[in-house]
Amino acid sequence: MSTDPTTRFRMRRVTSIKWLIEDLSLPEMHEARVVAHVYEVDDLEYDVVWLRDLGLAEHWMAPSEVLNAVIDKVSRPPRPAARRPVPIPHLPPIRERVSA
Repeated sequence: MSTDPTTRFRMRRVTSIKWLIEDLSLPEMHEARVVAHVYEVDDLEYDVVWLRDLGLAEHWMAPSEVLNAVIDKVSRPPRPAARRPVPIPHLPPIRERVSA
C-alpha cells in the first residue's frame, strides 16, 4: 500500500450519522485498521471516538476536518527529542553590583 498520508487514510460513511476513518496501509481484517469513529451530534458538531492515541480533539465541526487532522498529524515529522535547557549565567541584582 501507499505510504502517502493523503491516500493512506479514508473516511467511509457507515450510517446516516456515523463515519469510520480507516488506515488503508493495514489489511482489511486488521484490528488497528479503524483509526476513529465519527458521530454526528447535530449540524455543526461531530464527536470522535479515537481508537489510536493521536492527541487530537474529540469534538469537530465537520467529519472532513477530522480526516484532514489525521492526515496532518501523520504527515508531520516527529518532534525532536527533548534537550537539557541552556544554562543562563547568574548575575547578582543590579543594586548589589552598583553598590559594590
